[in-house]
Amino acid sequence: SAINDAQSVAYTAYTMNQDNDIVHQLRNVGVTVLSLESLSTAAMMNYMDAITTMRLGNGDDEKCMLYTDRMGRVFNVVISGGAGGLMSSWSTSEASFSGWIAVTALPFLARNVASYTSDGYANGNSMAMHPMLLLFIFGFVLQNEISNSMLAVSLLVRGTNSVGSYVWRGGSLTDHPRIILLAVLSLASFASPNYPVGDILALCGTILGILLLLCNLGSRAWNKIDIGFIDASNIFAPMLALLASIISGLLLPYIGLRSVDGGTDYEDGQTAVEKIVLNPNGKRARQNVTASAAIVASVFLLSDVQLTQEALGFNFSYNRVVVTFGMAGWWLLSTLLSMSLCHRLDSSKSKKIEPFLKRDETSPVGWVVPSVPNIVIDPNLRRGKMLLPALSYGSDFLCALVAAGLASFMILLGIRDLQGKDNTAFWDFS
Repeated sequence: SAINDAQSVAYTAYTMNQDNDIVHQLRNVGVTVLSLESLSTAAMMNYMDAITTMRLGNGDDEKCMLYTDRMGRVFNVVISGGAGGLMSSWSTSEASFSGWIAVTALPFLARNVASYTSDGYANGNSMAMHPMLLLFIFGFVLQNEISNSMLAVSLLVRGTNSVGSYVWRGGSLTDHPRIILLAVLSLASFASPNYPVGDILALCGTILGILLLLCNLGSRAWNKIDIGFIDASNIFAPMLALLASIISGLLLPYIGLRSVDGGTDYEDGQTAVEKIVLNPNGKRARQNVTASAAIVASVFLLSDVQLTQEALGFNFSYNRVVVTFGMAGWWLLSTLLSMSLCHRLDSSKSKKIEPFLKRDETSPVGWVVPSVPNIVIDPNLRRGKMLLPALSYGSDFLCALVAAGLASFMILLGIRDLQGKDNTAFWDFS
């Protein structure tokens, strides 16, 4: 029957053959296998903590994590708790990310920051671009270029093994930096013109948007030139990784472009595989960097034309000399540095084959065995501890007391409003 056939296939997946189990078979062909026997929940959590906080070889090295239960059945270990959804979001942003658009937008945004003035322009704005236009640019045009910046830093700079490891280590499923940016620009768009809050929010939003673009560009550049991962487990490692990604994006933005890769200096159809793998000197990558930099410079020069600014309704005349010299220096420095590191780009990654394992970002190590079923572990098992363990006996009473207190306070405010008392703030009881 179909049920017996399915059971037979499953049994084959568990045993592979009668002489050797699947773990030994994979190790014999050079696959790194992290094998888990039937453990207690506490032991499993400790082992998962150790695996997800260490770097397990190169990202392209084949490795998997298998769990064997008391019946001898073998399972891939995968992480739930939103890891699958975040993996899909990461795959989408990786496929849609345009480094060229991100680099081209930087001069415009830098001009906008430099155009800030407390005196205001004729249209009443404090910057050349209206906050609503900035909201449209970041929310729609640069949507993929500012997304998943913290995840990019974790995977590409810190060297986290997979999206699953990122989730297990406490990484947020929500793209908070992007949400904060859009919220700030939304508030700036509708803020009262009688207060400077809207102008300050627009300035802060523009700066935050630039940092997110640099972060995503720099994370990809850092990973491509293979400097090494900042995988320390101390409290300063996340901040150092974030700072490294921003600096890399500022100095090496063109390395983060998808078109700038190792490739081959000759025609692909006629080049031997060993020449592609060795990648003699990165000549093609330097040509792509030059072409991209030339386009960015052309766009910047066109935006400096007075007729262009008048036609688009911008005014970049404020601090124009500083912006021109600053952007010229940044453009030259970033172009030369990007070209000088093209020889470090490795084209052999594009030739990597996957004969035994399948890439799966929900695995703690990033790979699974296709013929083996999965056992799903929820990271909430790790995070399921009380905030205040010392109050374990009185926590229910304390929670009820806090809820009742806040509800009573809100009801009191409503009663004061019914009495016609003018409350300017919730703490005003005068």
